[in-house]
Amino acid sequence: MSFISVIAKENFITVMSDSEAVGSESTPNPEQHVVKVGEKEFVATAGGDREAREVIAKHISDLLIEGTPYDRILVILEMTLAAFSEKGKSVMTAFGGINASGEIEVCTYDPNSRAERHLKPRGSDIAYFFLAEGAGKYGNLYELLQNYWKETGTETPSAMIQSQKLLNRYVASKDEDVSTSTVKLVLKR
Repeated sequence: MSFISVIAKENFITVMSDSEAVGSESTPNPEQHVVKVGEKEFVATAGGDREAREVIAKHISDLLIEGTPYDRILVILEMTLAAFSEKGKSVMTAFGGINASGEIEVCTYDPNSRAERHLKPRGSDIAYFFLAEGAGKYGNLYELLQNYWKETGTETPSAMIQSQKLLNRYVASKDEDVSTSTVKLVLKR
């Protein structure tokens, strides 16, 4: 399993994933739970199985490269994930970046709860997503993240990465399937 956090502000996005799938003797090819698309966008996947995550990440990446609007990608993602969910391969997905208008935009969809979010943070707004199966079992992660922000601040990508690292360590302490080792992605406007 993997734990991924996505934080977006008006001028940047930070994405952090535990690096549980970095490869081992039994799995020599590492899996990327977070894929950078071009210089301005990303796709993140968790849950389901590796094949399903890779298919979804490739499909969304292709749509981003083609310049498909985010709201349209979200509709396509919901339909695609509905087919995977019927096969018992439920994949939580987040994507976004700097859209065609030069604005930060992020979307997520969880086929388990059918919850979707499509946000464009402005001013001091902070958009956040967590991709993890059963994230509720870790307690109120947003409240915990807000407490970390009191320590790290929220104004810079490095401050957000620091808070996400603390959050990842907390989740890893509660779940042996989540690694304390992490990988990060920062996109700036």
